[in-house]
Amino acid sequence: MAIIAKPVPGKTNIGLIEYTTAQLGLPYWNGTYGQTASAALYEYEKARHPKYYTASDFPSQYGKRVHDCGGLIKGYLWSKTPTSPPAYNSAQDCNAEMFYQYATQKGELVSAQQLRKGYLVYNKTKTHVGVWTGTEVHEARGHSYGVVASKLDLTRFKYWSNCCFITYQ
Repeated sequence: MAIIAKPVPGKTNIGLIEYTTAQLGLPYWNGTYGQTASAALYEYEKARHPKYYTASDFPSQYGKRVHDCGGLIKGYLWSKTPTSPPAYNSAQDCNAEMFYQYATQKGELVSAQQLRKGYLVYNKTKTHVGVWTGTEVHEARGHSYGVVASKLDLTRFKYWSNCCFITYQ
């Protein structure tokens, strides 16, 4: 199914920030978007992305909600609440580069003054994405970090965009 780049009814920038805030401190698993970690999910994702599944601590994370960077945004789009299971939607299945590609507002990041709450921020290759809250970036940073709040570091984050799937208030 093709990507349908239009806002999802009821999904807003404020809701995105509320969702990402609720995920802070949870684990990062490559290829995930808010599912509950389990042995079955681990085996599935390890088969798909073996280089990202070499750490020994995955079993200790079973039972927790898990995301990768783009999955943090998809988790919001596909979940009714910050704790409900996501319902996969291929029409919005974007990676970081695709979120940037489909954005209707975007550009090079020079200062925080360019950003609205809920805008997405990207690294220089647009392969990593985070969510601007107005004071910090919420990001699923990697397995060693999990979902964290970071300062807006203009040496790490080089681009910004809106998210075409949400409405900005």
